[in-house]
Amino acid sequence: MRHFHIAFLLLCAVALLTACRNGDDNPESSSTPQHLLAQGETVYVEHCAKCHGISGEGQNPDNPLAKDETGRYPAPPHNETGHTWHHDDDLLVRIIKEGGMGDENFYEMPAFGDQLTEEEINAVLAYIKSLWTDEIRELQQETTRRVRSQE
Repeated sequence: MRHFHIAFLLLCAVALLTACRNGDDNPESSSTPQHLLAQGETVYVEHCAKCHGISGEGQNPDNPLAKDETGRYPAPPHNETGHTWHHDDDLLVRIIKEGGMGDENFYEMPAFGDQLTEEEINAVLAYIKSLWTDEIRELQQETTRRVRSQE
């Protein structure tokens, strides 16, 4: 169940990470076109910021692992303080497309597969990754490479 909460938190992160699936191992790097990052930010603000914060800080940036008054965990941050970067690109894309299962511990993350195009998902993942440090992006990309090599 905790995995699905993380999935919920990673909804927007998945969109950003999809950008990597198009051949660029580091879509938020200096080689990422500014129009892609601008598109990703627009998608993020429209679809992700309500839950994950305008700057990726999550619903409870001071204590993202504390449950709220309903006993559920808030939407996690997508910046480097969060958990999004711990997941491979393909999982992040899946979470964005399919959403996350809610339960008594976690809010359900809605699915965006019918609302966002592949390009928008790639752009939002690139934008989310732009919130991370170079070191965090490299760690996340290593996770993606490792997972893909095991398939």
